Amino acid sequence: MFANKTSKNRMTLAGVRINPRIGVTPEERAAPQECRADLTLWGGFEAAASADRLDKSIDYCSVLAAVQRTACDRDYHLLEALAYEIVRDVLKNFPISRANVKLRKRPSSLMGKLDFVEVEVENSR
Repeated sequence: MFANKTSKNRMTLAGVRINPRIGVTPEERAAPQECRADLTLWGGFEAAASADRLDKSIDYCSVLAAVQRTACDRDYHLLEALAYEIVRDVLKNFPISRANVKLRKRPSSLMGKLDFVEVEVENSR
């Protein structure tokens, strides 16, 4: 019924709020900091679309829970480390072929100098 275009099928979770303990200094990691993430996930949606069933799709509520769990599992020094961990986790645990995350934070030490710092990581199976 649907053409196989797995590489073009994608789902985006935009503006995901996470609160990791993140930063280079112990003072930065003393309390969780709000970060935002945008995740784009590529996979095959044909079976889900044909059957109209969640169990055939990517359950974005489960992805959201996994991202939040990854963010809180441990302290991170760098945004890059957290971004890579998120991408590795979703690729390992969900039926996707490729994942991209844009991760942003507003460093308190740079308030008034910039809006946010962002890293972008993408990987595939």
